[in-house]
Amino acid sequence: MSIRADMWERLTELTVNSSGNARVYLAQTGSPAPLPAEESVLSCGERTRAELFALPLLRSRFVWRRILLRTVIAARLGCQPGEVALQSTRAGRPFVAGSDLGVSISHSRDIALIAVTSSYGRIGVDVEAVVPMPDQGQIAEIAFTAQEQSELKRYDRSSEAFYRIWTCKEACLKAIGTGFQLDPRAVEIGLADLAAPTVQRAPGSSRLSLMCFEPIAGYTAALAM
Repeated sequence: MSIRADMWERLTELTVNSSGNARVYLAQTGSPAPLPAEESVLSCGERTRAELFALPLLRSRFVWRRILLRTVIAARLGCQPGEVALQSTRAGRPFVAGSDLGVSISHSRDIALIAVTSSYGRIGVDVEAVVPMPDQGQIAEIAFTAQEQSELKRYDRSSEAFYRIWTCKEACLKAIGTGFQLDPRAVEIGLADLAAPTVQRAPGSSRLSLMCFEPIAGYTAALAM
């Protein structure tokens, strides 16, 4: 079996009700660690980054994310994972040199989400494990707008509401292309309906749409396009 076929055993395409031809994949990045033959698809730069991780677990997760990201992109482009000209902007946004493919990736613990599209130049995905966060209030004061903080209070500061705002906000920042280099309060998420958040404000991106979903039990995610 080829390396590329083996990699698909760690990937599951998710059904996300998005416009356009976006596809979202759930990637399993837990143990066992990748084999040397599987790591061979990485670029020199990716291998250098991998060696910066002091903990073997974190290194393994990073390497799996890059391998699986390459696998998904290669399937779209009709090439081998090692042939993907994968690069990153200064803000950390991945892109494929010489291609108009839109790409985004997010990770939390042992999973990652990979989103790709060819019909939109911008796409952003974020996933978070839904766990109690003792400093949730402090984070909200720093990263949430006054309106978002008001919405959070309306939902009794629930973890669900907090993570819904956070994942939507980060997905939008990724779609815009800045990530957290832009003040997160420049993007405002409306929570009139907890199940269907909307983008109330985003610099130059008023037409961004949001899709929220649960990729796996215990996690929440958002896709922005």
